[in-house]
Amino acid sequence: MAERDWMYSGWQRGRPTCSWIERTKEFLDFAFSNHNIVQYGTIKCPCSVCRNYFRHERGKVELHLCQNGFKENYRIWTAHGERRDQQQQDFEGFGETDDMDGMLADLAAAIPSISDEEPTAAAQAFYGMIANAEELVHDQTKHSTLSATARLISIKSQYNLSIACYDDIVALIQELLPADSKFPKDFYSSKKMLEGLGMPYEKIHVCYKNCMLYYKDNRDKQKCDYCDTPRYVDGSNKIPRKVLRYLPITDRLQRLYAHEQTAKMMRWHEEAPRSMYGTMDHPRDAESWQQFNVDFLEFAKEARNVRLGFATNGFTPYSITATSYSCWPVFVIPYNLPPGVAMRLENIFLSLVIPGPEHLGKFFGVLMQPLVDELQELMKGVETWDASLKQKFTMKATYLWSIHDFPALGMFAGWSTHGILACHHCLGDTNAF
Repeated sequence: MAERDWMYSGWQRGRPTCSWIERTKEFLDFAFSNHNIVQYGTIKCPCSVCRNYFRHERGKVELHLCQNGFKENYRIWTAHGERRDQQQQDFEGFGETDDMDGMLADLAAAIPSISDEEPTAAAQAFYGMIANAEELVHDQTKHSTLSATARLISIKSQYNLSIACYDDIVALIQELLPADSKFPKDFYSSKKMLEGLGMPYEKIHVCYKNCMLYYKDNRDKQKCDYCDTPRYVDGSNKIPRKVLRYLPITDRLQRLYAHEQTAKMMRWHEEAPRSMYGTMDHPRDAESWQQFNVDFLEFAKEARNVRLGFATNGFTPYSITATSYSCWPVFVIPYNLPPGVAMRLENIFLSLVIPGPEHLGKFFGVLMQPLVDELQELMKGVETWDASLKQKFTMKATYLWSIHDFPALGMFAGWSTHGILACHHCLGDTNAF
């Protein structure tokens, strides 16, 4: 591991050194010599932008590495033909894409120092969960209670194991462990341990034709008010015809402030110096951001209030040759963060999974209702703990922009993007023929 510190230290004055370039060429020679890794003359690009998600030819990979450097914590080249030895595997416990140890180190650093003000209940639950990051399952292992539990629940989800199966596996593990081990005894105990993460989700029943949600005042209705379609499958034991998955964003936004370093970055848009050349380096430099500050002065006065962007599009979860099916994930992006951080995968929150298989058309707004309702509550404000300033504040959040292709824009904005009035800038004043 120490021998590969050159991957991150071989830069001077923002440029790679000659030694770094030579060693990087040795890395590329190693990767392209492994025929199991190379596909059609390409390998996975390990730069800090592509992060092994995209494949390129050698010249482009070399260019990306010189421009962006290697992705973080990639001293073991698992995506390029290298295998972990048993000692490293026992210590780290996970593959390169599941950096539990790094995450736990970050979590341990999030525990706040003593202050005159008590954290909120949600923050206290989060810090209580973090305490398990340092508690070992037993004295003869390097796995913490939190890491072992999180990994086992991840396996349950990946292989779709039942709760009964999970409990039986845990019972066997308990028999193999010493009597004084701290490992949870069943699925319920495991969930209680991880609930401090603040990641609940709701299943909301939907009319099969997307006319309405069985939500709030309509929660107990048995058929659709608009098309009379029954809520449940005929002859079933209360099996809904269609289900919308909703993951609230409030807890996840509050968790950004529960970590001291992230809480500081959430104020970056206000505190960081702006470009002296008048360029737009961040959405804060846009005219619409500045106009929002003028129109909503009270919101703009608090730098910790969150500006959000949405992104959505149709997604086919199965192969193209399989049965046609398309669902619509809706992602939420906090734009307070610096440019290099805001669009990282870990800072893009999945909020809704809108079920298919039919095209949503004009009913897209109906299925966005839970997220819209939560945004209305967030505009009123929720009490949040700021770990960087060691104080509570009222956090508000608002939606500014959305990212779509043109057809998705038509559904999201409720404006037809085809025909005579297709232009969403000209609207009714278009000169199309």
